Amino acid sequence: MAKQKVDEEIIIKESLKLFRQTSYHTTSMADISKACGIQKGSLYHYFSSKEELMMKVIAFVHDFFKNEIFALAYDEEIEPVVRLDKMFSRANSIFINKDTGEMLGNIGVETALVIPEFQPVIQAFFQDFFNAVKKVYSSKYSENVANELAERAVAEIEGSLLLARIFNDNSFLNNTHKRLVARLQ
Repeated sequence: MAKQKVDEEIIIKESLKLFRQTSYHTTSMADISKACGIQKGSLYHYFSSKEELMMKVIAFVHDFFKNEIFALAYDEEIEPVVRLDKMFSRANSIFINKDTGEMLGNIGVETALVIPEFQPVIQAFFQDFFNAVKKVYSSKYSENVANELAERAVAEIEGSLLLARIFNDNSFLNNTHKRLVARLQ
């Protein structure tokens, strides 16, 4: 039986699912190749190591959020409260997806100290997240207050994601969403 031909993006997406479901450290290249329907050696045609693959996964997630979610914060044609609501609605739909979910918080905690190369790219994601939220809050608040609210918002979202997973209850995330939007009303 012929093996499926895949491209880099399919491998990245399948890896994202596996890393999200089982963690970076417990996912092997063999697991990834099996999920992609290719031979393990074929993965090395695309990526020289699991670390390189993970860097591409992080970049993929970051680019997606930057273009599809964070970009909303800078659309001045939309009212700030609507921008923030749309940002969190789109993000929440990703966060609660069991296949892709929010993984950079998980990977950040799991790997940033063990694999130092991941730390700057994970920080860049969170900096863009922080900056997007700050941009929206700065429409109503001073720079210092917007800065504090953005920091608090990112921390609240990450905390609510943790609680949603632990209790298998998305109301933690939904309640956080409501609180963050209410700060602009």
